[in-house]
Amino acid sequence: MSTESTDPVEPPAPPAVAPAAEAESDESPKGKNSWLKFVIVGVLAVVLVGGGVFVFTQMGGLNVGDCVSASPQDVDKPDGEWNVSSQGCDDTAATHRVAKTLANAEEPCPDEGIYEPVKTGGDSMCLMPNLAEGNCYTSSDDGAFKKEACTVESPVKIVKKVDGLPEEGTVCPEGSSELRFSEPASVYCMGVHENA
Repeated sequence: MSTESTDPVEPPAPPAVAPAAEAESDESPKGKNSWLKFVIVGVLAVVLVGGGVFVFTQMGGLNVGDCVSASPQDVDKPDGEWNVSSQGCDDTAATHRVAKTLANAEEPCPDEGIYEPVKTGGDSMCLMPNLAEGNCYTSSDDGAFKKEACTVESPVKIVKKVDGLPEEGTVCPEGSSELRFSEPASVYCMGVHENA
């Protein structure tokens, strides 16, 4: 009888363990799937939000060195809002280059150089003329340099461009004048176009 009483006790014990193991294996995939879904949703959210911020900054923000077409919205108020649109630096419409981005409209532009303090869409920046070695320019009424074909009548030709700010009078060829910029540090040698 003692064997009979131990036999019935022993068989229920294994089934009790077996259902517990089955219960764990049934819940385990659900638990893993829930956790996995949570991670996937989180990663997707980060990618989408981060991607959105990246696209916004790339589309809306201008960086130092970018070329733009820029003009005051009201020519009688050059210290007001400007129309600024991104351009390729070789484009004839690219009148300026972003020299410095400002924290606010009260921050001054660098001292050395021809800079235009500009406000556009809540951003403030300092623009410099978009000049390149070998190109010829005329100065328009609003002070912007306009790229043009080099002819005998061309008033200004950039005969040389030097990065950095070497001592004055040491880098430009004879007969040309220096146009110096402290940010980005550079010197443009302005001469007169001569037909060969």
